[in-house]
Order: sequence, then structure tokens, then C-alpha cells
Amino acid sequence: MTKDEVRAKWAVAKRMVEITEDEYASHNVEAQAIKFVKTKLQIAIYYLSQLDEHGSSYTMPFTGKQMKEALKTPITKQNVKDAADWCHQCRLIRDKACATWNYEEAKTA
Repeated sequence: MTKDEVRAKWAVAKRMVEITEDEYASHNVEAQAIKFVKTKLQIAIYYLSQLDEHGSSYTMPFTGKQMKEALKTPITKQNVKDAADWCHQCRLIRDKACATWNYEEAKTA
């Protein structure tokens, strides 16, 4: 996929995990939990978009429905755990794939 195609593919998901100004400004437990979940999902989406840019085939570790559930408030310990697990799985998938990438591609991705 081209970078534009990747951006279009992940645009909705990226909007869903944007951290709002209120969430940034708040320091209560719920806001911290939603920031953690959104940050982990942002990182997971970044890894998956890298895989798409390099034409790697992969199996999604989570579905759109699961992602929406993880973002529902109140944020539970399970939501936090799921987001962290998905992020870790995406990193492992990316790391396994990137061993076969050309260094120049990986450096500019």
C-alpha cells in the first residue's frame, strides 16, 4: 500500500483513539485509564500501518468491535489489559516482519 492508502485505511481508527484536551488536562483515575488505552491503541495502529506500508500480511490481533468496546467508559482493568496485550502483539508482528524489510524502507517508514 502507498502511504496515502495506509492513511485512508487507518483514518477512522486514528480519530477514535485521539486523546482530547479534557482527557489530557484531567488527572483523575478514569482519565488516566482512557489515556493509557488510547495511547496503546495509537501505538498498535502505528505498527499495523507500518506493516501495511511494507505489504506484510498479518492477522489482526483485535477487531474494530473489540476496539470500540475497549474505549467505552467506564474503563475497566480488562480494557487496559486488552489494549496493552494488543499493542504488544502488534509490536511482535511488526518486529517479525521488519527483519525482512530493506533497511532504507524501515528507516524512512
